[in-house]
Amino acid sequence: MPDLAGMDLGRRVYCRAPWSIYRRPDSWLYLSVPPGVEDRAARDLAIVSADHSRAEMYHAEEDNFRAGDLPSLTMFTSDQVLLAPILADRQGCYLHSAGAILDGTALLFVGHSEAGKSTITRQLQAAGEAVPDLVAILCDDRNIVRRWDAHGQGPPDWRAYGTWSHGELPDVSPRAAPLRAILFIEKAPENALIPLSDRREVTRRRLACLIRAFATADWWRKSLTLVEQMAREVPYYSMRFDQSGEIVKQLRRLVG
Repeated sequence: MPDLAGMDLGRRVYCRAPWSIYRRPDSWLYLSVPPGVEDRAARDLAIVSADHSRAEMYHAEEDNFRAGDLPSLTMFTSDQVLLAPILADRQGCYLHSAGAILDGTALLFVGHSEAGKSTITRQLQAAGEAVPDLVAILCDDRNIVRRWDAHGQGPPDWRAYGTWSHGELPDVSPRAAPLRAILFIEKAPENALIPLSDRREVTRRRLACLIRAFATADWWRKSLTLVEQMAREVPYYSMRFDQSGEIVKQLRRLVG
């Protein structure tokens, strides 16, 4: 770790445990600071270039890194504040969602904390146990969506990626697949997939599921543009499902 006591940290622009963020003319400083600890006593530090294209990570305990089994990619308590601006600059975002690859294409299930993201993940897991190679769980709580331009050679390619930031279920995967649909989920006594055509409503509901980083004006501009593009180019559905697992049959027809 550099000597934080003698370092020019710059101007603090964000302070909410466990993050303290500083802006310098040519870089950003991300400090992981537990509640009640002074910034200069931080044990984790990232120095990131102004455009977030390069980062140097520092940790007070080298042995923890060498031991492996890390709680996050960077060893910070959470990676999302650090990685969200990088994704925004590359037409990507974090989405509060459960994600799975079904028959080779990705589905993302979004909803509030009690809507049933972990429930649908378990139902898909059960289907995968019955039919090997049918299902790959990406993550039941945080997934990444990224838009790849075709440069005039066809429609844009949207892909979903798993992350390590899971919720109730520890199953995660680094795999990625073409994004077939985003589904707003709701537990119900019946099973149904209802296409959504109102793009304004889709955008509004989609924004509620966007994982918000340290929200600079630049991040908002890029993220809003991405959400609007997604509303136009990705199919959306309202998904009502019960506890039986029968919805998996309809999902297979959707991706088929």
